[in-house]
Amino acid sequence: MPQSKKRKSQKHEHIDYIPHAKEKKSTVPLAITVCVVLALGIAWFAAGGSIIGLVAGAVAGAIVGYFAGKEMDKAFNK
Repeated sequence: MPQSKKRKSQKHEHIDYIPHAKEKKSTVPLAITVCVVLALGIAWFAAGGSIIGLVAGAVAGAIVGYFAGKEMDKAFNK
């Protein structure tokens, strides 16, 4: 029969340094860049090269890209 009360306890090595996972880079800048380029292309054909149309397209693309990048970050961090 085992005599567990007399058995010596197991010694575990102590780890002084626990490596932490590196922070992943955000996908927000990439998503903003891609969406702005696509929005500028759409605005160029829709507005006929008007400066106001291009600026509005770039702003709309940046907003969409920001939120799309945030959602991609959430999905990749699961």
